[in-house]
Parts: sequence; C-alpha cells; structure tokens
Amino acid sequence: MIKNNRSVPKRILILNLLVEFGLPAIILYNIVKYDNSLLVLEYDGLTFYFLLLMLSAMHLDLKISVGAGVLACIGYFGVSYWGIQFLKPEGDIDQMIEIYSMRSLGLLSAGVIAGVVAAEIRKRVNNLLKAKDTQNEIESLLGQQLSKGVAQELILHRNDTVGQKVFGSIMFLDIRNFTVMADHQSPEETIEFQNAIFDPLIRIIEKNNGIIHQILGDGFMASFGIAVKNDKHAEDAYHAGLEIIEAINHLRPFENEDSTIVGIGLHCGEVITGNIGNEIRKQFSIAGKNVIIASRIEQLNKNFKTQFLLSKQLANLLDCKKELIDLGSVKVKGIEEEVNVFQVTEELCYCHK
Repeated sequence: MIKNNRSVPKRILILNLLVEFGLPAIILYNIVKYDNSLLVLEYDGLTFYFLLLMLSAMHLDLKISVGAGVLACIGYFGVSYWGIQFLKPEGDIDQMIEIYSMRSLGLLSAGVIAGVVAAEIRKRVNNLLKAKDTQNEIESLLGQQLSKGVAQELILHRNDTVGQKVFGSIMFLDIRNFTVMADHQSPEETIEFQNAIFDPLIRIIEKNNGIIHQILGDGFMASFGIAVKNDKHAEDAYHAGLEIIEAINHLRPFENEDSTIVGIGLHCGEVITGNIGNEIRKQFSIAGKNVIIASRIEQLNKNFKTQFLLSKQLANLLDCKKELIDLGSVKVKGIEEEVNVFQVTEELCYCHK
C-alpha cells in the first residue's frame, strides 16, 4: 500500500502490531516449554523485542510505538510469569518475578521513548516540508511580480543589510511614443497592448538567462549575469536584444499598421545589488554608474534614430564586434567621461552562441 502511495488504515496497523508482538510471545512460549529453560528470556527475547520496538519508530506515530511497548511488556511478562510457574525453578520465585517485571517495564519504557523520538522526528519533518512549501509559495508569488531569479535572490539574501558588487550586463528598453498611443486608446486597450508586447519580451529575456528588475509602462530594466552568475552575460544580453528587435518588428498594435519601435541600450560593468527601501517596502535592484550609462545609451537611440545601441565595453566581449557600427564617443548626462557607442543594424547577421 505504501509502494502504491496509499495510506495504511489504522486497523491494518493495529493488526500488524498484534501479529508482530504476538508471534514472538508464541515462539518464546514454545521454546521455554520444550527446552525446559528460561535462558531464552534472558537475552534473545529481550533483544528481539527491543529491535521490534526500535523498528516501530519508523511509523513516526507516538500511539503506535507506545502500543508496541505495551504489547511487548505484556507478551514478555506473560511468557516469563507462565515459564516460572511451569518450570518452578530453584531459588526465590518472588525475586525472579520481580526481575522479569522490571524487564517488562523496561520494554514499555523503550516503547514510550521510541514513540517520543518518532513524534519529534515527524514534527521536524512536517516543519521542514511546511517550510519548503512556504518557500515554493513565496517564490511562486514573487515570480509573478518579479523575475524568478530576483525572487530567488530576495529569499536567499532576505536578511542582508548591505549590497554587493557584481560584474554583469545591463539592458534598458523603451517603447517609443507609448504616451501618445495611450492617450488615444482606452485603458483596456492600453493594458492589452502592454501584455501583448511584454509577454514575448519577458520570455526572450528569461530564455537568454536574464532577469527583469523593473517593468515600467513603456519599458523595463533587465540584467544578465548579476543575480545569477553567468560568464556569457554579454553574449546573452546581445542575443536577447536581437531577438527582441525581431519580435517587435512582427507586432502591429496600431490601427494604421505602423510597427512598434523600441530603443535598446546595453552596457556591462560592475554594479551594486541589494534590497533597496525601508522596513515597510523593499525592492531588489541594481545601482551604480554603469546602470546610469546603460540608461543613457538607450536614450541615445533618439539622437541617432536607431533601435539598438551598446557600449564599447560590452562590444569588446562579443565575437562579432567587427559587424557593429562604431558611432564614436558621446558625452552623456551625469557621466564625466565620454561613452563609446556602437550601433546594431537590422541587417546584422545573427551571431549564434
């Protein structure tokens, strides 16, 4: 029944206990009767009962182990008392009965102890399973609001008070003219459009081992190799960008059949990760100069009238750098040094991993 994942009824367990602890008593009775000796009760009988009592703990049920102790006590004492009366050995009969009585009580105590240990094991196993279920539920709930990688990172470092520095790639994406489009659509149409466009993009990011930290009305911020270590984070980010452009080119959300246009900015470098906020609300995010640079690179798409730009630092980590167009160094807001920017053209051959 256990093998077939079926629960064993209590009546079957009780019958099993009666057989397990009744059979040794019958065996001991016959050995004493035909051997005319109580020696079998001195060692073999006690050892066998103790083994059965220890095995009863596998049921992880206090009542079963205590019941086993009671049956062992009754069975052992019954055979012992009958054997003394049957053989009438030399010596102090009362003292012998007292000795076997103490051994019988010892078996009862062993059953109680086995039951207590079994109950404690069962309690800890249940707590462990409950904690695992709770963690899975939290991951599931967080995963609906955040990327799965972020959810796992939040649980893993939920008590961390300081951030850590990690090297990875950052992507910023913006949907062009989203505000104008939203003004001419109903709220239902706007939400439908957001779901339609973000669904394939989120799948592309996760497919390429990335995670999304923030989803805004007209874009998102994603990272690669930051929450989960990945030595190929630059390649994954680049391929994700190419797949996003390809997916976007097939979308026609407007009534006049115009294509959706996005701007993508990629950069790599060291960022600070951690839970940002206060005790009321926190958000796992990334911060630092390189995050700002990635954001500024995305915004440069408007100036260059492009859809996909990346920094020289990230381009240097790609095998197909020679197929990119070098747009030179550009001064961006909030950053002292100029940023060397490369353009990814729509005619670019897809670089396979």
